[in-house]
Amino acid sequence: MKVLCVLNPFAASGDALRRWPGVADRLRQQGVDYELLSAEPGQSLKDHVADKLRQAGPGAYDVVAGIGGDGTHAGVINGMMDVRAAGIPLPKYAFIPLGTGNDIAKSLGIRLRDELSERDLNRAVSAIMHGADYRLDLGVINGVYFADALTVGLDSRILSERNSSKRVLERIPGLKFLAKGRFLYTLSFGARFFQQLPGEGEIWVDGRLWYQGQLINVVINNTRIYAGDFDFSSDAYPDDGLLDVVMFTEHADYLTRYLLARRHNPAKVRELSDELHRRSRCVQGRDIQIRMARPEPAQMDGEELPEASVFKVTVERQVLCIRTPAEPA
Repeated sequence: MKVLCVLNPFAASGDALRRWPGVADRLRQQGVDYELLSAEPGQSLKDHVADKLRQAGPGAYDVVAGIGGDGTHAGVINGMMDVRAAGIPLPKYAFIPLGTGNDIAKSLGIRLRDELSERDLNRAVSAIMHGADYRLDLGVINGVYFADALTVGLDSRILSERNSSKRVLERIPGLKFLAKGRFLYTLSFGARFFQQLPGEGEIWVDGRLWYQGQLINVVINNTRIYAGDFDFSSDAYPDDGLLDVVMFTEHADYLTRYLLARRHNPAKVRELSDELHRRSRCVQGRDIQIRMARPEPAQMDGEELPEASVFKVTVERQVLCIRTPAEPA
């Protein structure tokens, strides 16, 4: 088996790079023949991967392993989809979750704890060689693919605030540590929450108007776990050919439903959350349009998108073959 390991050295503020030697040791212990491809500052991970796979030719690699977080996986997968569009058969894809949220990996049962343990890492690496094959859906917007989620509104404003502050802190040696983890995101939430006012909007699902009225945030999930800790879509399966749309109308609705949707909540709380979502706040579909009265920011798998008033999202069913752990967690 030949594996192309794609490392994002900037994932999780450099944690992916620091943990790479441990991943490499496990690959060697399992007899994996691997080649390392690492991103450079200012380099498009998507283009880097696409160029590498084109140059190598069909069948050069059995598996591509993305080493980083959800943004890393999005970049690698989009590079692979560019190659697929050119008619070149794709290798399988494996997730080594060394990012911050790791929503995709958590949704697939690859990473179950908040901090990646040695056992989690062993399972992820082992899945490259011994995992089960699984066909993954991908969402699409403006020709760009996402495996996890697309968000319009408040969550995207918070992410933009966090990224802006992170860039500043990373330039200050004594404060670099503040740019890591969830601390900065929490501060950004406090800075943006009350500044974001609900706006008028519409959500169209498979050609019909599903909702019209006040909106402060919309999440379109492909996989189940969102923002590292939240499970809004108990009926979400990443191979069902459907996207899950979760809407939030105003501040109180936003806070209540986030508190209920924490994935570590007791079962009774999760059941209450599920019931609330099914009644009026969650819908599944293949063709989603969000139309806002004013331009809103968006983010896709943790990457910022330009503000817009209309967002058109579709899904491609079971378009990518991935490797997931075969043994129980």
